[in-house]
Amino acid sequence: MIRFFAVFLLTVSPVLSEKAPPLTVISYNIRNDNQGDKGPRNWEGRKALLATYLLSHKASIIGLQEVKHNQLLDMAKGLPNYAHIGVGRDDGKMAGEFSPIFYDHKIWRLDAEEHGTYWLSDTPEVIASRTWGNYHNRICSWARFIKISGPDKGSALYVYNTHWDHRSQPARLKSGELMLEKVKTRKHSEDPYLVMGDFNATTENPAIIQFLKSGLLLDHATKKMKSSSRWKATLEAGLRIDHIFTSPFYKKAILQVDSNGDGKGNSASDHHPVRLRVPAE
Repeated sequence: MIRFFAVFLLTVSPVLSEKAPPLTVISYNIRNDNQGDKGPRNWEGRKALLATYLLSHKASIIGLQEVKHNQLLDMAKGLPNYAHIGVGRDDGKMAGEFSPIFYDHKIWRLDAEEHGTYWLSDTPEVIASRTWGNYHNRICSWARFIKISGPDKGSALYVYNTHWDHRSQPARLKSGELMLEKVKTRKHSEDPYLVMGDFNATTENPAIIQFLKSGLLLDHATKKMKSSSRWKATLEAGLRIDHIFTSPFYKKAILQVDSNGDGKGNSASDHHPVRLRVPAE
């Protein structure tokens, strides 16, 4: 009886199937709208380039970082088939940078009871809290998405999108510990998950090493390419600080750093986008 029940679960539940459905996900630090950025670095001149890249790759899940409220509105306008979740890190509403998650609303439905934002601190539910030496308030926005149609209709996926501190290594370590705990204690523990963002830490940083040693997250990159662009479109060999990690459910995936330039050698951001693809099996 026990054996039959186990086989039955594997048959009816898309989430527990050994085959992962095709999926494309992008993480992109789009650089905040900064008055000091002139010429091709100015937000007004590069926002269309960002939207065009995102639309061209048809990712059903997109995590952005360093997004101010005006940029959120611009990206929402530029991505008409996408809805989004997320709040500003300074007041839990519109102030400060967002780490929003955009999702194709023709493919995914937001779980109304399973989404939110927590602060990377000892008091994650306290808005704008920071207790680990963070230079800025830091957040993780997260959501559970449910597939609307297809053979895997009804299956669900958790997505966590974050931006770690750029100065404090203790804060990065503590942020990693907190995020692992949030993944482990998610309500629907059978669902797969993605953890993405600008971590300001390479795969050689102890904060990321603890991620990969936990057994909870996989890095699917095979090539070492920098994700910091220095505003140059050309890709360079090296270690990236932007990542998309998956749960072990996604056994086969391809992760790469993309170039997104204006044709004149300028990058659309001071980061390159990172793209994960789970191919059809």
